[in-house]
Amino acid sequence: MTQGSVTHEILTILAFIYGIIFGSFANVVGYRLPRGESVVWPRSHCPNCGRTLAAWELVPVLSWLWLRGRCRTCKAPISWRYPAIELATGAAFALSAATSSGNYAQLAVWWAFWLYLAAAVACDVTSLILPDVLTLPAGAVLFLASALAGIRSWAMAAAGAAVGYVIVAAIHLVTGGKMGMGDAKLNLGIGAMLGPGYMVMAFILAAIYGVLAALPLRLAGRVKPQQPIPFAPFLALAAATCAFVGPELWHVYARLTGLAP
Repeated sequence: MTQGSVTHEILTILAFIYGIIFGSFANVVGYRLPRGESVVWPRSHCPNCGRTLAAWELVPVLSWLWLRGRCRTCKAPISWRYPAIELATGAAFALSAATSSGNYAQLAVWWAFWLYLAAAVACDVTSLILPDVLTLPAGAVLFLASALAGIRSWAMAAAGAAVGYVIVAAIHLVTGGKMGMGDAKLNLGIGAMLGPGYMVMAFILAAIYGVLAALPLRLAGRVKPQQPIPFAPFLALAAATCAFVGPELWHVYARLTGLAP
């Protein structure tokens, strides 16, 4: 094993560790930001009994497992979304590091992108709100970062952001507002990172993921007819799919449809 490969493995491991830590912060953002609360003050506390949490209760994933998903004081359940978002963010950080070509500027931008998606998912799952204070600045920053780091050209980053926004805006108008404009604003950043082609692919995949998740829940009576379902988790999963295996998916589609020889 070469020194370069060892360094790459160490980077991947560290990326996972930092990813779950940032995922924990994304959970804080997701809970507090839609409520108009500060994301830095006061200290983390149980939302049920208000007790300030000890440091050992804030270790990503491990504390949730140790506490068996319940507050140690009032025994109120701690949602599974906390470790799920932490692990998903860690996995995205690690995969980005593992597949990195050594361009650390691009890697840093991808990490910022995953953190943004984790915070957006946490907001949507918690409150069915994607705050403008999160999506609009992030869309602008990711557009600039994507182009400056060379992930997409200026034209492709702009086109991707526009396509992502227009897709949801059109559905919002056609359905009379059944799909929220928060998803359109979320797509500004996603489109800037993926470009227009993969943005379209990501939206189609998100719709498929949403149907696959919602159908069994509706059949089981867990989700009522007309009950709104957060779409950000499916957009985030679809964006990750396109980022990591988008070209492979396109080649499979092209072969199946005869677009490729």
